[in-house]
Amino acid sequence: MSTNPHNPPAPNLRSAALSPLFPAPVLVIERRLPGDPAELKPGESHYVARARAKRLQEFAAGRACARTALAAFGVHGAELPAATDRQPVWPPGFVGSITHTSGFCAAAVAPKQSVRSLGVDTEVVGAPTPDIWSTLCRDEELEWLDALAVEHRPAAVTLVFSAKEAFYKCQYPLVAEWLDFHDVRIDVPDWHGAAADEADAPGAAGRAGLFTAAAMRTIRFAGHAVLPLTGRFVFHEQYVSAGVWLANLRP
Repeated sequence: MSTNPHNPPAPNLRSAALSPLFPAPVLVIERRLPGDPAELKPGESHYVARARAKRLQEFAAGRACARTALAAFGVHGAELPAATDRQPVWPPGFVGSITHTSGFCAAAVAPKQSVRSLGVDTEVVGAPTPDIWSTLCRDEELEWLDALAVEHRPAAVTLVFSAKEAFYKCQYPLVAEWLDFHDVRIDVPDWHGAAADEADAPGAAGRAGLFTAAAMRTIRFAGHAVLPLTGRFVFHEQYVSAGVWLANLRP
């Protein structure tokens, strides 16, 4: 199928894979093309003025996805600078989260009146090599991995990693607390249920389910949410993505 070079397809599209990670009205936009630094706003390009080309493209892609999502809510041309702690500064009345990895970028955005905070993360399945599994996982999580078939472990540990990243991104904007990987425990009750049948390995593309994230020490986020917090995951193509959100229950 050919495309008209004078009318190229929009590079930022609603994510069919990641949208089920969140309830309405969270909007998830993805991008497969490298970001164009020329599309950055002045306050954004200043933050990455000395960044390498790959980092600059990832940053631009994330901002492009976020702007597309905000435009769907009626906020056009928003500038999304980075705060001193590197977090995106969202327009008043909105919350969001950005993720990017090899060949994939996405942004999840929602009105603050419905969602207090959210986190999204995407990782390449198998990217965490065995030498760092003990850094990413608590002893209980390593025991769970050991109980799985060897061929399932790379997907499972990548899910644990992605879930912890999504949880971190959700809690940080509310409390500004840095967490270690061992401060959070991920449980995946839907791991085996994520397979359509016994012939489908958990972690195969299209498999999805729930996970829980529990704090293993006292954290500030516990003052804002009932823990453990439940999130969603999905395997798509060579990736696994995780989403965590905290609903705004205020009238």
